[in-house]
Amino acid sequence: MRRQPAPDMLMPYRHTLTDRVQFADTDMAGIVHFSNFFRYMERVEHDFFRSLGMSIWDGHNVVVNEERVGWPRVHASCDYRAPLMFEDVFTMELLVEEVRRKTIRYLVRFWKADGDLSAEGRLIVACVQRDKTTGKMKAVEIPQRILETLEVAPPEMLKGPGSASK
Repeated sequence: MRRQPAPDMLMPYRHTLTDRVQFADTDMAGIVHFSNFFRYMERVEHDFFRSLGMSIWDGHNVVVNEERVGWPRVHASCDYRAPLMFEDVFTMELLVEEVRRKTIRYLVRFWKADGDLSAEGRLIVACVQRDKTTGKMKAVEIPQRILETLEVAPPEMLKGPGSASK
């Protein structure tokens, strides 16, 4: 399936990041090891937050301790279509698939420079805070300051080429 993602504009539901496959990301055959797609998903998520004027880690922001949140992954999956090789240029396309009270679900597509879909993954992240009494992480509602910067991608973008079933 071929499609080249459109140039990125600041959108509260879509973000792209282009990179080149590094030697350390590959196996002995020069193919990106499957586990690195999960690192790539995290990288484009962090870049998305920065593009919206935030950080995935509230310690960098001017956020008081009581309002700081974290984003552990509660689900991660990836379906592979075509290999990425050492030195390949590829684009990660992150789409906000769903925003709930305490979680965000992302759809991440990996596009080869020729427009072929290399892989498609999903991340579900939970909004958490450290419980003051127990010290354990506890799911909390996503703060309004974050909700007001996010939107769910239009359905036609989510049903694009290669879209994995939910």
